Amino acid sequence: MILNIPNSLTLSRLFLTPLLTIAIIYRQFELALALFLLAAVTDLLDGLFARLLNQCTLLGLYLDPAADKVLTLACYLSLAFIGLMPAWLAVVVFFKDLFMILGAAIIFFCGWELKVEPSRWGKQATFLQLLTVAVVLLLAVTGWPAPWLVWLFFMTGLLTIFSGGHYIFRRLRTLPDDPSLPG
Repeated sequence: MILNIPNSLTLSRLFLTPLLTIAIIYRQFELALALFLLAAVTDLLDGLFARLLNQCTLLGLYLDPAADKVLTLACYLSLAFIGLMPAWLAVVVFFKDLFMILGAAIIFFCGWELKVEPSRWGKQATFLQLLTVAVVLLLAVTGWPAPWLVWLFFMTGLLTIFSGGHYIFRRLRTLPDDPSLPG
């Protein structure tokens, strides 16, 4: 069954993303934080249910990371748009994901094997990116001072760049030397 509980949760995260983006742009930070936390819970539960209910599907394998990327990019771009996130960090997150998507498309269209294998560094970067969004939204709601926030932005940017480079170089090593051979 393609539309099982885990895939339904992932789709709900995709559908929450435009609402979250609108809430951020219109500075409805309490709503934005609630929607973001709800989306984060769906992210935790979809993987848990997929394993517990033995409902892992090919659709879920591709849909879950795509939903994560859409959520992350929407948050970073909208938070940068209203000035709560540095533009350079949104650009780093955007281009890391763009390069990964372009790389996957090239691999697919060359007929090589497309492997969706998140690395430990990629998972850590995604976690830090989402934690950064949660912190920014929480600070927007509470108004608490956070002189350390610039360091969180810096660490998020560095880990994002490192994880993207790690993924690209790891994947390049698995491609065939002869372009006519499948990977």
